[in-house]
Amino acid sequence: MSIQRGKRLLATFAVAAALPLSLPAVASAAAGPVDLGLLPGDEMTTVTAVGDRGQLVGESCSTEPHTHFCTAVKWDRSGRISRLASLPGGFGSPKAINGSGVAVGNSTGMDLSTRAVRWSPDGAITELPASPGGRTWEATGISTLGVIVGSGQDADSRQHGLRWDPSGNVTVLAAPPMARSYYATAITRDGRFIAGQMSGADGSNRVLRWNAAGEVTVLGPADEYSTFGELNASGEIVGRTTINDRYAAVKWTADGRMIELGWMNSYATEALGLNGSGVSVGMGYVDASGTPAPVRWAADGTMTLLAPTDGQAEDIDPRGRIVGRAGNAALWDANGVRTDLGTLPGGGFSRAQLIGLDGTIAGGAVAADGNWHAVYWPAK
Repeated sequence: MSIQRGKRLLATFAVAAALPLSLPAVASAAAGPVDLGLLPGDEMTTVTAVGDRGQLVGESCSTEPHTHFCTAVKWDRSGRISRLASLPGGFGSPKAINGSGVAVGNSTGMDLSTRAVRWSPDGAITELPASPGGRTWEATGISTLGVIVGSGQDADSRQHGLRWDPSGNVTVLAAPPMARSYYATAITRDGRFIAGQMSGADGSNRVLRWNAAGEVTVLGPADEYSTFGELNASGEIVGRTTINDRYAAVKWTADGRMIELGWMNSYATEALGLNGSGVSVGMGYVDASGTPAPVRWAADGTMTLLAPTDGQAEDIDPRGRIVGRAGNAALWDANGVRTDLGTLPGGGFSRAQLIGLDGTIAGGAVAADGNWHAVYWPAK
């Protein structure tokens, strides 16, 4: 497979950013979140992924000292919790789910090694094969047609990116040059692009993209630390890199150019979400104390501050709706109008983290018992 390189990967196009004259409006508070509940005997739950039709998967955990134990779970559209099977050994952690309700992640085996697994919509579990000589491996993304990506550790304890076809056959993804270890993190719904990261022999950390032919492109400046945030159907990627000795939110375009996303000062920024129109969201620090604020960037990198301080924007859907927090959980419409999503009765802090194609929002909140509970806001 040919390796796509070129100086175009290092071309940075800075985008001027100015603080908006006024912040977007704030709408009245919406109905509060719905507690997604716990498995019997557990104290904490988290949502890890939302499917295109509002399916939710995550973990239910015991927080007792010395017995921390998490079970893979799913919730139906009414918020009812059920257990996902684990391999013998008991632990499981789902990482992604597609529109058909097929989830992927990892589970422990009898030898306590981590194994990549797939859960069918009815909760049945299938262990995915390792690459030859593999010791531990996990799945982190799945396409609409069931192509799965992840990573595995070889006999030399180096990680490499993996791809499983819908039948479960495993392939090692093309290695980028100078990689010590590399990972596959996400795949587009149509399976055309895969994204991940690499740790280089020169000490750098760079972002990767594989195309449908399996060719790998290395993104981000050499000798710098870049991290993956999100991938869209066009092959655009957002994340973070180091520019002039500061962490800066960036977008890599389909042709490999790097665009610095705008901000109003010299403090750090990070891009966390991206939709198919190239609009991205994330956060930036407003002062030296490390106070974050939620941000939206247009396709060209122009910045809009969504709230003055204390928050971040975490996900964005095709309609431009954004979820995150501004103090507590928040939803912004495509015009930037913010709705406070509320908290659990008797609880405190809340956070919206994911939004599905159907508008289902998921996150977490502190419950009346003081523990973190998975919550959702049903699609409207």
